[in-house]
Amino acid sequence: MSLEKKESDRIYSLLDKVKDPEIGVSIIKLKMVDGVEMDGDTLKINIKLTVPGCPLSATIEKDVKGILKPEGYNNVELEFGYMTKEELDNVKKSIRGNNQKLPAPIERYDKKQIKNIIAVYSAKGGVGKSSVVAMLAIAATKLGYKTGILDCDISGPSIQTIFNEKYRATLDKNDRLSPLLHNKIKMMSVEMLTDAEALIWRGPLVSSAIKQMYSDTDWGDLDILFLDLPPGTSDGPLTVFQAIPVDKILLVTTPQNLSQVVGRKTVLMSEILKVPILGIIENMSYIRCDHCGEKTDMPGASEKLLKKFPILARLGFKKEIGLDIEKGIDADTFNELNGAINATVHKD
Repeated sequence: MSLEKKESDRIYSLLDKVKDPEIGVSIIKLKMVDGVEMDGDTLKINIKLTVPGCPLSATIEKDVKGILKPEGYNNVELEFGYMTKEELDNVKKSIRGNNQKLPAPIERYDKKQIKNIIAVYSAKGGVGKSSVVAMLAIAATKLGYKTGILDCDISGPSIQTIFNEKYRATLDKNDRLSPLLHNKIKMMSVEMLTDAEALIWRGPLVSSAIKQMYSDTDWGDLDILFLDLPPGTSDGPLTVFQAIPVDKILLVTTPQNLSQVVGRKTVLMSEILKVPILGIIENMSYIRCDHCGEKTDMPGASEKLLKKFPILARLGFKKEIGLDIEKGIDADTFNELNGAINATVHKD
């Protein structure tokens, strides 16, 4: 149902306060609002994004609802489309008129000789994600797969520490980074680049470092490359999903309720960026008694997430993990990880 002009003008005036999060110009001035209408008691707004699959559409939706709700519009639905080339050209003219610049296009890299690129991710920190990545890589290698790890956590890299290695990356004759090789697992992390910093660092941005570690490392022929993503939904994960051809996501959670709440943010991120979630690895799922071997489940199950995604492995809490990652993988853990590995390498 179309709105009366007075109410329509009021809504457009309110939406003029919402800015595109990357460009910094009002979505009205950028002509991103492609119409508003009422459907019963629901206000429906059509938004045209400047970039297909824009990961910041969720930010725009939050800002729009945040502006409209205090004005009495409690039920608001946004439908996203994309601008045509002509419409985008008009946006560029508008931006130049506001002395703004369009963000640089994000380069999309190819898969090289890597068969499966799997992002191991959780929007919440403290779930033991890096340990899970390490165990997955060890299990995959034992199963005969050529495996690599890219530590994408620039501010808190830990893969090299987990494997108790000290390594500084060097450049080969083709100016490519030589990864650390630990028991047949190839690894690259920003903490390996200190000695080569002047040669390979192209800027201070987190996104630049991640893209460069992926593109400039000589990975060779790999069956699986695990990406150890930083927590959250900011530049690091966004860069990975936009620039690196990720096949699927392994979602790491713990049984606690907070982890499940934040886990749903991870799901939202995957839906916005159109990268499918392969399944869940529930870490620290139980504790096994050192004396009698009895297994005690940790309280709080991942029921809501489990209804949507399969659980591929339940891993117990182990104090040895912090001392020697390879000793921490007993028969139970290895068998649990087998299922996740098989799901990873066998695509639909």
